[in-house]
Amino acid sequence: MLRIGLVPIARPLFRGSRLGLETTTAQALEALGPRLGFELVYRAPTVVDAPQAEAAAQAALAHRLDFLLLQQVTFATGEVFLPFFELPLPLGLWALPEVWEGGPLPQNALCGLNLGVSLAQRPAKWFYGRPEEEWFQRRLELTLSALRGVRILREGRVLLLGGTAPGFFAFAALPETGLKVERAELSELWAALAEVDEEEVQNRAQALEELSEYSSEELLQSLRLELALERLARGYDGVALREWPEIPEQLGVMPYAAMARLADLGYTLAAEGDAMGLASMLALRAISGKPALLLDIALLSPKGLALWHGGEAPRAWAAGPTRLAPHFNRKLPAVRDMALRPGPVAGLRLLPDRRAAVYGGQITGEKGYEGDSSYLIRPTWAAQPLTPRQFLASWLNHRLPHHLAVGAGGLEPPLLEMCAWLGLEVLPPQPEEERLVW
Repeated sequence: MLRIGLVPIARPLFRGSRLGLETTTAQALEALGPRLGFELVYRAPTVVDAPQAEAAAQAALAHRLDFLLLQQVTFATGEVFLPFFELPLPLGLWALPEVWEGGPLPQNALCGLNLGVSLAQRPAKWFYGRPEEEWFQRRLELTLSALRGVRILREGRVLLLGGTAPGFFAFAALPETGLKVERAELSELWAALAEVDEEEVQNRAQALEELSEYSSEELLQSLRLELALERLARGYDGVALREWPEIPEQLGVMPYAAMARLADLGYTLAAEGDAMGLASMLALRAISGKPALLLDIALLSPKGLALWHGGEAPRAWAAGPTRLAPHFNRKLPAVRDMALRPGPVAGLRLLPDRRAAVYGGQITGEKGYEGDSSYLIRPTWAAQPLTPRQFLASWLNHRLPHHLAVGAGGLEPPLLEMCAWLGLEVLPPQPEEERLVW
């Protein structure tokens, strides 16, 4: 549950300051919490001057809020806003509508909102309306979704296990949002494997229900790896794993089926030691409430952009039946082979120097290459429609790493807002197809 604070601001000269609006609207806001996923953990007394504003700002800070709403009950002048603008908190400015039209102006709250946003020197979200109104709720729900991404990227804890895959130098960058990255060598994985309980392995083998080209006996090593990875992943929000070349060379299996089955259980694992890709997946998961994927762009086709990866996708992404099959290249057990579920998707790629790419489109659901795959059509970039060729050109022109993090749903609006709260520069599309772009 996100933690929200509310500070009402009023000017006693206005009639609207004496109608109890701050109490009734706070109660209505609090009633939205269970449905929208927040708690109203701090309610300040009504602020009428600068000293009270300073006291309320410090109290809000002490409550470890995810979001603070300043409520313009009536018009107020700039000195009461300034202490809140200095807080290291995402801030919303909310004006209540007038309680009547005509005659003496009761509140002038919308004008106060206008004054407040004109003074803000950093991102602040404005709101207008009553809590029960659809427009207010829609804007608040969007912000709450974005703030879930903010929270995981600022407060999460992940494991980088084994470093990055050999030669994938672009994956060596680490998140700059506050996400804590802890490192471990693959020796810790070998140690965890040595401690796997064989009874647990047999129990998982007996519970296998997925279509498979392998017998349960042939999957035992994959299941041992699954249990070892699960043990190491506990206590972390995600794991970026160097899954080759050591795992297939030393264990004789590919790790993708193990990664896919762990994703079914709610774990988030990123292939090839891609810590920035993992952070992007965690933000997508926090916003959507569903698992995210890392995918490569494999082909520009008349069908769209062929998206593909080695076979570690959870069944929640499957368009139909899945099967455990040999790896397309090494022919070792096992990968999960499946088409990706059709529907809208959105993506995020966090980048060094506090930059990000935000994109989206539609997955067709048609199977592509062996592994987890399908086609992306009607792509967008920072909410701007592009052709598949323009999307590919933008990706290459920006020289982005080769993993697209993809989440289920139309998530671009909360992703763009999340980037604003985090102070990340969102790259514009750069679809130049002819000349050199550098």
